[in-house]
Amino acid sequence: MSPTARPEPTSLGEHLGRLLALEETADHIHGWHPTLMPGMLQTADYARAAITASAPALAPETVEERATARTVRIDTLGRSAGRTARFVIGEDVLTQPVGGPATLAAQLDHLMNLIALRPSLEVRVLPRGEAHPGLAGAFTVYRSRPGRRVFVENLAGTTVLNRPEHVASFIHASDHVGERAATPAASLRMIEAARMRLAHA
Repeated sequence: MSPTARPEPTSLGEHLGRLLALEETADHIHGWHPTLMPGMLQTADYARAAITASAPALAPETVEERATARTVRIDTLGRSAGRTARFVIGEDVLTQPVGGPATLAAQLDHLMNLIALRPSLEVRVLPRGEAHPGLAGAFTVYRSRPGRRVFVENLAGTTVLNRPEHVASFIHASDHVGERAATPAASLRMIEAARMRLAHA
């Protein structure tokens, strides 16, 4: 077994178990999501649409199980004091009509509610523009007492990286996109503007 990553999960249960274990034990979560809303912040309808689009061969009951699981993950932030999460999303996430305009509008409403009601959550938007290390794809860095781990998901499955030199590359990319993202206040204005455009479309 490679020391770089844990074995690939072989079932949905193992996949979710791995992800929840990372989220529940981390004292800080920092995610970069250039094309889709972070799973922890998704509504059920948005999650269904995103899962179906990325894995059209999945059975409807599996899609439903995964979508439902995503809607409760945000609750892990409230289980202990001092836990925080920061997500940087690409500007395209605000306009990509996953599930259609109504689903996206509801998702943006949900996102604004989460930002307003959860002080432990920060969401920032990276405007379209220059090239940066985050163009390689989405990832999430989890910081916990044993160290830092990186969760990467793609069409081939999921991988958790813990080798220091590999984790360092993702931390560098995370810092890079974070420095170039809009401030939380400016990001909220961008989200609100995207929602208003949907209302008048």
